[in-house]
Amino acid sequence: MVTKAKIIVLFLFTVCHVKAQQQGLYTNIFLHQYLYNPAYIAGVNGQQYNAGYRNQWVGFDGAPTTAVFSGYGNLRKKPNVALGGMIFSEHLGLIDYTSAYGTYAYHLKLTKKAAINFGLSAGAVQYSVKAYNAKPYDQGDSYLNSGLLNALAFDANAGLYFYTKNFFFGFSDQHMPNAKILWNNSIGRLTSCFYGYTGYNFRFGDKKEWVIQPSVLVRNSSPAPYQVELNLRTTYKEMIWIGFNYRNNASSSALIGCTIEKQVMIAYAYDYALTALNKYSSGTHEIMLSYYIPLKKKRSKSEQVGDADEDELNTIDNSIKTSIKNKKELEEKTDKKPEDPQKPKEPEATKEPK
Repeated sequence: MVTKAKIIVLFLFTVCHVKAQQQGLYTNIFLHQYLYNPAYIAGVNGQQYNAGYRNQWVGFDGAPTTAVFSGYGNLRKKPNVALGGMIFSEHLGLIDYTSAYGTYAYHLKLTKKAAINFGLSAGAVQYSVKAYNAKPYDQGDSYLNSGLLNALAFDANAGLYFYTKNFFFGFSDQHMPNAKILWNNSIGRLTSCFYGYTGYNFRFGDKKEWVIQPSVLVRNSSPAPYQVELNLRTTYKEMIWIGFNYRNNASSSALIGCTIEKQVMIAYAYDYALTALNKYSSGTHEIMLSYYIPLKKKRSKSEQVGDADEDELNTIDNSIKTSIKNKKELEEKTDKKPEDPQKPKEPEATKEPK
């Protein structure tokens, strides 16, 4: 059954590829850390909504295209707790991969300058193999009669995220339960993927408006070897940035982006393959869009009482000012002397005739 063997080989290759990239091979990962660490969302201090699209290895037939949508934010009554959700979809050749997660994260303040977040995501992944698009060597292969092969598996991710004003460190475990993938006649498993990353913000300039952020990400999914990713990003006034990315034995990238009114963020990345793929592909394009809504701080009862007292004082002050103004106007009217009706009026000046 040559066709069956080829589909299984293609599937195994795709699973390895997807595990390596489903939440980690986005070039703008440090702008959307939720992709691979559920703990990150607890420190957002507001709500954020993201959409991303990646067209990998342009010009290569059957190359991956991915899309991701996510949203997360703090609870108003419990700002230390954050909830989020994400949908990830990838198409690669005959195989479609879709995952959906719900996330719970908790923020714990350690000192005035340091905090740590914990996060847990739970959801499901689905694989679909479009067997009807396969080009079999054995015509009439019964393995292709089903047309579309599907498999569904439970999944969960966990992570932690430690950070200060300038330093951050994260670690996460994806596909944590090693869940079974149930096919018609076979069983596979999701293999854990580990991510560790860190970075630091160097601030300089008269008003510290320039920030240089070097960072490193390490990913591992056994039996694949470790992959190291180096990043360098320069930001000006938290408005515009440029950056560079390098993945060992894989690609180099250029990044650019901007933030509008501290709420809307647009980012673009271009990847150039450093392997033989560059002979068949013109590169990889990636775009990301985010919208941020800051969390309005809930005022305490003492602050509300203070505001009420201030309003009352302002009312009294305005009332006093109005009374003083009215009194002055009355005094001015009283001080004016009425004209004497017996006093003759001065004649108006007239022009002498020519």
